[in-house]
Amino acid sequence: MSGTSPGQTPLEAADRLAQWVGLEQLWLKREDLNPTGSHKDRGAAAQVDACLARDNRVAVISSSGNAALAAAAAGTPRGVTVVALLSPLTEPAKVAAIRAAGGRVVVTAKPINYTIRLSRVCGWPDLRPSQSAEALAGFAGLGTELAGELEEGVAITGYASSGTTFQAVGAALETAGRTHPLHPVQAGLVNGLSREFGRPGDGRRSLVGDLGVKVSGRGDDVVRLVRDSGGEAWWVDDDAISDAGRALREAGHHVAPECWAALAGTRLAARAGLRRAALLLTGRALPPGEYPPLAAPLETFAEVLAALEDLRP
Repeated sequence: MSGTSPGQTPLEAADRLAQWVGLEQLWLKREDLNPTGSHKDRGAAAQVDACLARDNRVAVISSSGNAALAAAAAGTPRGVTVVALLSPLTEPAKVAAIRAAGGRVVVTAKPINYTIRLSRVCGWPDLRPSQSAEALAGFAGLGTELAGELEEGVAITGYASSGTTFQAVGAALETAGRTHPLHPVQAGLVNGLSREFGRPGDGRRSLVGDLGVKVSGRGDDVVRLVRDSGGEAWWVDDDAISDAGRALREAGHHVAPECWAALAGTRLAARAGLRRAALLLTGRALPPGEYPPLAAPLETFAEVLAALEDLRP
């Protein structure tokens, strides 16, 4: 599906993984087959539509990688320059992919803070999915698809940081009058949702990385949707994540660590009594290779503004 429009991804039975997890049935919602390899393409398409409708030709985003890549890939062909503010901890392969998609990369130790300030000072839309109504609307299509594909009562599992995807999916399922227990999975220091279900984690960094949103303004809404659906939020450690990664590779799925964590969390839910689930498989594995190191991070907001002087109104 690479290179096509996002959405309408296949739902595939995964009997081998179901046995490994301990479920009666497991399906994979293949969001890794979206153009840039994740469900973030759905939100980015709606965001770029909104930029063009408002005549915004520059937008800004802070991201751990996938959302910025999706935004750049959606925006560049349509004349929207996406400025991606990235942490120095971002994987070089993701940075290379964002640049190849036409994104303007700025490395800084304060990506979220400076994204907010750029949006205010320059009037550029902030495309962070955790803050964007358009991203929420784009992700809702995933919930609509699942409502038409799954039998009533099948749980939906997947990795979450801010929980925006689960908010959109849960709201779409409520609108459709469908009941599907929601089971977001978190890891490392990203534990805002799992903590609400008594699973705060061990306070250590994770194989998944810790660049996701740790405190989300959507948290209360997501927790309500999860509770009302009959689901729970889970937290997984690195041993469980590594085991799940091996299981996915052996099943032929070369996907990102977020997917490993999601499968590991699904296994915990199965041990607690879950029987049928659809896992959101989102995020392709990074391609192997040598990538140039990231530029030295810009320290001050004045430096960030100077680096983007040619784009400013």
